[in-house]
Amino acid sequence: MRKTSVCLLIWSAFNVSGLAHAEQPFVPDQVIVEKEIKPGPNVFVIDQSWSGSSMITVFGSDDLSAKGNISTGLISQFNFSHDKSKLFTASVYPKRIVWGEIEAVVQKFDVKGLSLETEIPSSPKMAQVSATVNSFAISADDQYAFVQNATPAASVSVIDLSNNKQVLEVPTPGCWGIYASQSASKFSALCGDGTVTTYQLSSDATSYQASKSKKIFDTDSDALFITSQRDGNKLMFTSFNGNMYVLDDSGKTASLTEKFNYTKGVDGGWLPGGYEVIAYNKPNNMMFVTMHPDGHEGSHKDGATEIWGIDMESHDVVTRIEAEEPISLAVSQTESPDVFALTDWGIVTKYTFSGNQFEGKKQAEIEGAGGFTQMLMVDY
Repeated sequence: MRKTSVCLLIWSAFNVSGLAHAEQPFVPDQVIVEKEIKPGPNVFVIDQSWSGSSMITVFGSDDLSAKGNISTGLISQFNFSHDKSKLFTASVYPKRIVWGEIEAVVQKFDVKGLSLETEIPSSPKMAQVSATVNSFAISADDQYAFVQNATPAASVSVIDLSNNKQVLEVPTPGCWGIYASQSASKFSALCGDGTVTTYQLSSDATSYQASKSKKIFDTDSDALFITSQRDGNKLMFTSFNGNMYVLDDSGKTASLTEKFNYTKGVDGGWLPGGYEVIAYNKPNNMMFVTMHPDGHEGSHKDGATEIWGIDMESHDVVTRIEAEEPISLAVSQTESPDVFALTDWGIVTKYTFSGNQFEGKKQAEIEGAGGFTQMLMVDY
C-alpha cells in the first residue's frame, strides 16, 4: 500500500505541473543577426591563431564594448582601405594543419557589416609570422595589396585588388617589411646592411625596378624596430636604443632627413620595447612609444611600464603615463588623442591625453580580447 500511495502522489504532482505548463504556451527565443555593427569609432584587435582560425574583434572606442568579429585563416595579418570602410586580411589555410599543401588568400571584408566580399588566392610563400602593420600593406590608391613572403628567402606578392588576382612576386633578398609609399605603385623594405631598398612597379605591375639607398642605420649598434608610422612622405622608425629616424621616401631611393634621441637626459635607462612600439598622432605631431626602464641588449621585446608622448618637432618627451606591460599601441587622429595599449595576453587599455600638458588618464580596460594578441588598429 505504501508504494502505491507514493506512486499516486508523484503522478498527481506531475499531472498538476503538466496542466500548469499547458496554460502557458512555449514561446521560442528569437535569434537575430544585426546587419551592421553599431555606429561610431572602433578598435580592431587581432587574436592571431597558429592552430586554428584567427579572429579580429571589433570594440567600440568609447567603452571598449564588443561589437562583433571576423574569422579568418591561420596566422592572419590585417589592414584597411584608406577610407577605413574595407578591412583586408592575409592568412593561410593548411589542408593538413601541420604539414602539406597550403592555401593562402587575401580576403576583403565590409567593415560595417563585417561580411566577406572577396577572396583572392595568393602565394603559399606568405610569411607565417606575428601580426605587424608592415607585414601586409595596401597601396595608397587601394589598387594593390602587398603580402610579405618567406621561404625563407624574402619576397613580396603584389595582389591587384581591382582584378582580384596576384600579378607579381618581387624578390627582396636581405630585406624585410613593406612600407607602401604615397606613390601607388611603390614600396620599400628595410635591409640587413642598414639600407632601404625601394621597389617601383611598372604601370601594369608586371615588372619592377629596385633602387638601394645609402646606409641609413647600423644593424649591429642601433637596429630599427620593423614597425613604422607615416606622415605623408615621412616614414618614421624608432631604434632599439631610443633614436627616432625620419626618412623621406618620395624619391627613387629613401633618404634620412632627421635623427634624434628621445631618452637622453632621462634617468632610469629607459628604452622602447614590444612589437608595435610607436603610434603617431598627426594633429599634435606626437609620437607615442612603449617604454621600459633598465633596458639592455635583448630587452627590445619587453612590455612597457610607461607610455611616452614625444613632440616630433621639439624632440621633447612631453607626457608620460604608467602602463601594465603593453607591447603594442594604436592612436586616434583626434586633437585629444585616444591611445589604446595591448598586451599579448588579451588586455586592451584606453588612455586619453588632453590639456596643454597632454595629461594622460586611464579611461577603460577590458580583458579576454584573445590568447595571442600582438596588434591592434583604430579607424578614427
